[in-house]
Amino acid sequence: MTEEGTHGYWGDLHRPDLTPEQADFAMIGIPFDGLASARKGAALGPERLRYWSRHLTPYSEDRTRLKGMSICDLGDMQVTDPERDFELIRQKVASLPNMPIVLGGDHSVIIPVLHGQRERYKDLRLGVLWIDAHADLCDFFDGSRISHANTMRRAIDFGIEPHDICMVGLRSWEEQEIDLIENGGIHVYTAADVAERGMRSVADSVFNILNDCDAVHISLDIDCLDPSVAPGTGIPEFGGLTSRDVLTLIQSTQDLPLVGLDVVEIAPPLDPSEATVFAGLKIIMEYIAVIARKKQKG
Repeated sequence: MTEEGTHGYWGDLHRPDLTPEQADFAMIGIPFDGLASARKGAALGPERLRYWSRHLTPYSEDRTRLKGMSICDLGDMQVTDPERDFELIRQKVASLPNMPIVLGGDHSVIIPVLHGQRERYKDLRLGVLWIDAHADLCDFFDGSRISHANTMRRAIDFGIEPHDICMVGLRSWEEQEIDLIENGGIHVYTAADVAERGMRSVADSVFNILNDCDAVHISLDIDCLDPSVAPGTGIPEFGGLTSRDVLTLIQSTQDLPLVGLDVVEIAPPLDPSEATVFAGLKIIMEYIAVIARKKQKG
């Protein structure tokens, strides 16, 4: 118990006495939004997520007990010079002995995260479950190759195969993305597909594809959610996924070979209610519960 909140950080799962080698997860914040193309604010995401994590309980919504899980929170990695500092992030992720949970920041900060994951699993098939309103497949955007609109294009450059990528929730497109979307082998499930088919059907399709991979990273942009429930993001897109859709998708990954999660583009200044922050926290805890159930099953 702490004086400031009901629980310790991350619902009592943060263990400051443990090293990454001893913990299940390494929590890393990257408070940077300098490569966001529209509204800023995502740089404040990690701080608010940590602050409110003290009001979480160590249970998932299905009452999975999380107390057996442990988090080593490594604090924040600062970005002032993206070219230089992204390399440091890549090195950190590539050298981790446990599973990263990364807090953005705008989506550009996941370029080095995916690069680091590709290196960790260099001899294996690394799949990506991309949950987002946008594909972020631009080669250049606003004069940059490492903006938040370039993330998945760079991941493909790093060697992640398009047929090992599933994108869920998409509903906004750039002209330079269309050829890859339509002819590149990426598996795309739009928000409209989810509304028509139902998330359980879409999740089954995603599972059948990514189950062929040896390792799967989940990258979640909070703008996958409809802005009616998560308005605090730089480029909200009308017609998004429901909160239940997203939780169903996360929970459906139970038997996939998961190796990491990132949650990005939460911009607290754009949502005074902080509902968007709490959405991110719920997603993180349900992901931890997926891993906890795996651990409990041996």
